[in-house]
Amino acid sequence: MTVVSTTASSVGLARRLADYFGRRPEDRARYAHVRASAGQIRPSQYDISNTCNLTCEGCLFFAGDDHLNHEQVLDAARIDAFFAQEAARGVNFLQFGGAEPALTQQTLRIAARHVRRGVVFTNGTVKIARDIPFRLHVSVWGLGEQARALRGADVVAKAVRNYRGDPRALFVFTVNAGNVESIPDVAAYCAEAGVPLTFNHFANTLTYERWLDGEQADPDYFRLGQAGTGMTHTPATLARAWALIGQAIERYPETVVYSRAFGLRIHHPRGLYQIDPKSGEASDCGSRVGAHYRHFHADLADAGDVKCCTPNIDCATCRLYQQSLSSLLARLEGFAVTDEGLGDWLELWEFWCRLNLVGWRPGTSSAQPAAEAQATVS
Repeated sequence: MTVVSTTASSVGLARRLADYFGRRPEDRARYAHVRASAGQIRPSQYDISNTCNLTCEGCLFFAGDDHLNHEQVLDAARIDAFFAQEAARGVNFLQFGGAEPALTQQTLRIAARHVRRGVVFTNGTVKIARDIPFRLHVSVWGLGEQARALRGADVVAKAVRNYRGDPRALFVFTVNAGNVESIPDVAAYCAEAGVPLTFNHFANTLTYERWLDGEQADPDYFRLGQAGTGMTHTPATLARAWALIGQAIERYPETVVYSRAFGLRIHHPRGLYQIDPKSGEASDCGSRVGAHYRHFHADLADAGDVKCCTPNIDCATCRLYQQSLSSLLARLEGFAVTDEGLGDWLELWEFWCRLNLVGWRPGTSSAQPAAEAQATVS
């Protein structure tokens, strides 16, 4: 997840922000709170495990060959030296992916010696020790039989037992074309269980699309549903998802962590990105691997010249929540055209903080940062 820092080409943009916050002192105080909490985020992404205890339909990690031939590093000294180097190059926010990062907690604990903020994307079946300080995003794909069909097991109850009352944990329901109607049930379940909930949207990988067309699947980590069904969103399922998420926000405001400004944009049928017709890649994605934001394999090797941390993703279908939010935050110039747009941009920053910072709550600050001192993820 990377957002290109918008500097004042930016003189005019800085003046626009100063004018907006000058007329809206409450928003200026909200933004000061975001600035004080987030500041300049310098992330990178780390796939620290190459094994998993579930087999999920449409898995992002095991799609393509990006994960192959990278033996997981277990040597503590090597891990320590690696994350010391990452901190030295300015990384201050760590993103841990899989396969399943909870299976290698030694790596998480060592990394936390050097960088204290970050997020772990986990399926919730293995409890991550309380001394590990990172935000935990616990994936949910449905309840009961639906979860068993998509993941091989209904693990939500176990995840709730592991993380109820844990301030690090945020449950993330990945909505696809087949489970849209489960949004009310999942929201009610999380509200009853007392765990916070947000929403992700399934995105195809190129490999998944080939498997849907009949290509042989990987039997170890792949699960395929009924032929011809798939999980790919359509304009109708996106509209239905947004309607049901909106209802969940209203009914369970203490449970659902979401943003109206984000929902309006992520559910638009045209998608978020301009797609290069030759490469098929998004030319305006805010999560592209670059000079600072890097993607690393389980052997701690830099992935090199890949497009993003999920390089097999079909950019045209991508509505993954973290990548999408990063991309929107990168587009300040577009938001700055109107006061309403800048209000949405501020709401998106508050949403980012709620998703990624342990214990963060919206608020205000009496600090008065310069308007051009923007919160950035770069």
